[in-house]
Amino acid sequence: MSADPVDPSKKHFIVSIYEVKQEIVFAEEFNGCYTKSVAMSDGTTRNIELTPMMRNGQLVVEFKDNGGRTYIGTVRIGTGTTINGNLMVSVADVDDLEAARAEWRKGLPEYPVLPPNTSLLSIADFVPAGFTQGIEILNDNTTTMKFVQDALTNHVGLGPEEAQQAMLAVHSRGGVLIPTDSLADAGRVAALIAADAAAQAYPLICRAVSVRS
Repeated sequence: MSADPVDPSKKHFIVSIYEVKQEIVFAEEFNGCYTKSVAMSDGTTRNIELTPMMRNGQLVVEFKDNGGRTYIGTVRIGTGTTINGNLMVSVADVDDLEAARAEWRKGLPEYPVLPPNTSLLSIADFVPAGFTQGIEILNDNTTTMKFVQDALTNHVGLGPEEAQQAMLAVHSRGGVLIPTDSLADAGRVAALIAADAAAQAYPLICRAVSVRS
């Protein structure tokens, strides 16, 4: 007696999408066809389409990316992964979504989140040479890296590469100090970034600091 045939369109999956320098999607559930346009750190856009199907008698997920096509094998709870350039897409075939998310998190690196009242000025390794005043930004588990990078570009005036490096320092070290020309400038910039963060319900800590205060 043969087993009932699998209907890929009725199965549930979760997808995570990563660029080398950022997490774009984490454990998003889907069934049927999944499509998403994702912004890369170099400013380009990748159009992703995932379609579960049977291929050679095996359940796979067809992965289309800006015209390219490949197939991702899936395993229960564990993940099937494919890499296209600097974009990595992982797909899991799941019955227990929360168990899969927990399993997935085990393999992710942990980045430091400092207490909100931390003063980076008191930690020598964080203070740039000649720093007298500027803004202090602390990492958290909610604010997106893209938001931080855009805020540094729009309000601090950093170029794309400088903003990306500062954002990565926040994410990987727990925080960063960025000098400004005056304490008044630091206060203005910190207020703008904090307002943008609050408007998007991000708990980002950004404040003006001075070695003289």
